Amino acid sequence: MQTSMTPLPNTIIEQAAAWHAHLQSGEVSDSEQAAFAQWHAADPAHAEAYTRMEALWANFEQVQADPAKKAVQAVLQPTAKRRSKLAVRTLALAAVVLATGWLSQTQPARVMMADYRTGIGEQRVITLADNSQLTLDTHSAVNISFNDRVRHVELLQGKLLVTVAKDKRRPFIVETLEGTARALGTQYQVTRHRKVTQVTVLESSVEACASKQSSCVTLHPGDATRIHDVRVEPVMVANVPQETAWTHFKLLADDMPLATLLKELQRYHRGHLYVDEAAISDVHVSGVFALDDTAHTLKVLADTTPVVMTQYTPWLTIIRPAK
Repeated sequence: MQTSMTPLPNTIIEQAAAWHAHLQSGEVSDSEQAAFAQWHAADPAHAEAYTRMEALWANFEQVQADPAKKAVQAVLQPTAKRRSKLAVRTLALAAVVLATGWLSQTQPARVMMADYRTGIGEQRVITLADNSQLTLDTHSAVNISFNDRVRHVELLQGKLLVTVAKDKRRPFIVETLEGTARALGTQYQVTRHRKVTQVTVLESSVEACASKQSSCVTLHPGDATRIHDVRVEPVMVANVPQETAWTHFKLLADDMPLATLLKELQRYHRGHLYVDEAAISDVHVSGVFALDDTAHTLKVLADTTPVVMTQYTPWLTIIRPAK
């Protein structure tokens, strides 16, 4: 297995887990926030450990191991007083156990141990052994498996653009939990949303199939579809420039609901964007927005739309309709 991840000392993983648990408690003072910022900046390994912890817990709701899930939920239950140090240490220990492989077959842990992955706000271009290229979007993860019969890429989360090197002997397959996108020589994009996979074709053709049913459609340039585990939706026309603008760290919006734009921006933004979608449902935006400078994009949106954005910490921005 090829991997881009560097092993981290358990002490740093424990510190990251403890900080993550405390920051989620809602009881962080300004001095504690400053202490966290100092710890985060003190060592690149601290930042990497915290990024991995965020990625792990961002997907923790998918974990199916009930005993582990119940144990963590018990620790997270609010109490009348400040959460005890023992509770935080217990949560830290639970996170360390998860991160070091106890639940190695769960989706969050598999993401952490993927062959290739990107952090929040990061993109990466990977040249494979057959000279095919993968462009990974922010917060994405893949496993690679090539043999004499097939070239196989497993997309665990996020989005990728693949440019396939021609090889008539070996089909190129991108697989997710929902299904597969199979090609011989082409360029196409695969995006994994929650329980839905979208396939968009730029060149040649791709066969998209559901994982649990013999349901397939053939896509040609400019086509797209969405795959569910038991069905494939009818072919639709894709806005290819809009769909692939992310490869240049751009987001193209054409009368896009602001809430939809903020969801996409959240994938690139390290802090949490809290927004009441119903309250801003009538706000739409158009334009070209930067994904590699989310602070600037948020300022532009605050200046040009009828919303108020209040940053409480570097990790929390609340977005409300203007009164």
